[in-house]
Amino acid sequence: MEAGNWISLFMALIATASATITYVVYRSATDPEVIVYADVDRKRPSIVNLIIKNIGKGPALDISFHPSKPLPAEAFSIEVPKDMPKPMVSGPIVTGVPYLAPGQELVLTWGQFGGLKKYMGDSSITVTSRCCRQRTLRPRPSYIESISKLDITQFERSDVSDHNWGAKLVKTLEATNKELSAIKDNLKSSSGSGSYS
Repeated sequence: MEAGNWISLFMALIATASATITYVVYRSATDPEVIVYADVDRKRPSIVNLIIKNIGKGPALDISFHPSKPLPAEAFSIEVPKDMPKPMVSGPIVTGVPYLAPGQELVLTWGQFGGLKKYMGDSSITVTSRCCRQRTLRPRPSYIESISKLDITQFERSDVSDHNWGAKLVKTLEATNKELSAIKDNLKSSSGSGSYS
């Protein structure tokens, strides 16, 4: 093979690699990615939320969820209860979500550690999210899948103290305001009842 042919082959390989990289970068900048995860609620002590979020750069359409087993619903109990929580039969995980904008999330009140632990035990539940890209050059819709894992054991020693400082501050200010009003009323009544000679 002559040197000119080697150069042509090398240039073709560079062009192909460049096109592939450009396509991958374009997809990462325009594709949605929907994940499902659990997190503690910072404003409601002991509550665990189930969060559906589009962490991708593009909008997600016609999202459906396919868990490896049904998820629990309203699993409320701090301690592990005797009765098994019921499986989830309604809500976005069951019915799907028609549209999620980039960065948009849905927060569902899922339960508390004891109830969720009773249902899930030490095992995790895998949730496959399937969604459609908004724009595609293909005549048929193009679907993207993401896999998430839900595991309640990670919250076993989580801090469940009340961190809702805004609400605490409001309550403190309301109590202080009541005390100041009472002091003001007492001062008015004592000065009004005084006699002058």
